Amino acid sequence: MLEQDHASGIEAHYDVSNEFYALFLDKKYRFYTAADFWNKQETLEEAQVHKAGFIRGLLRLSGDEKVLDLGCGWGSMLRYLRETGHSGELIGLTLSQEQLTFDQQQRGLSVSLSDFITEPFEGAPYDRIYSIGSLEHVRPAELANLYQKTYDALAPGGLAVHQFFSYRSDPCPISVAVLELFFPGSMLSMHRIHIEAAEAAGFRITHDSIHDYKPTLRAWYDRLVANQDKALALVGLEVYNRYMTFLPFAWLFFKQNEADLHRVVIEKTAC
Repeated sequence: MLEQDHASGIEAHYDVSNEFYALFLDKKYRFYTAADFWNKQETLEEAQVHKAGFIRGLLRLSGDEKVLDLGCGWGSMLRYLRETGHSGELIGLTLSQEQLTFDQQQRGLSVSLSDFITEPFEGAPYDRIYSIGSLEHVRPAELANLYQKTYDALAPGGLAVHQFFSYRSDPCPISVAVLELFFPGSMLSMHRIHIEAAEAAGFRITHDSIHDYKPTLRAWYDRLVANQDKALALVGLEVYNRYMTFLPFAWLFFKQNEADLHRVVIEKTAC
């Protein structure tokens, strides 16, 4: 599975059905990334807005910056930024044809089909570059080039914000074999590899916080169970069972402290 092109693996995972993902993701933004639950009574929708607000704060936007979203999914963060008053250019990249169609036709977003790992960042320079849940798909050997490409694409004084999970210490725990069943061709990295690659590219690390993914995974699981009949009608038993395995496995992955979810801010010098 590791011999498979990761772009093909990502496309296979996300192009199941937009309607299927809508059954268990938050209703408004459709984030497929970890939310911030401030208490057990909050809804998934409220928790995802908390997350989006947190990341917006890390981006330190004044309103007119040119922003690039790496792996924008269903345009969740792009839509949030637009709705919260950002007037600068917002651009997204995705590898999923299903997501591309949704982003362009239903959300009117400027999104293109591009592999941000292997292809150049068209339209540089950018004032801000961010990713939410897409660096997990970047193999360790590809990180140095990606961070350097990000650094080069940022205007002087620009910054990048990334939310991703990474291994704590073991570079290849047994869970990697199971993860390949869900994201063939992708490979997690140890966290220090991310930090070293960013610093080698010239970035200064100004923020690195750890957050809890487990409540989000539980919320998605509960919603998928509640929508079992609709899910089976949309994608069939095999796909439904795959996600019913994937979500609790991912929950256990974090419960056993094999990896942590990080939010990292890296800054480029002003000159």
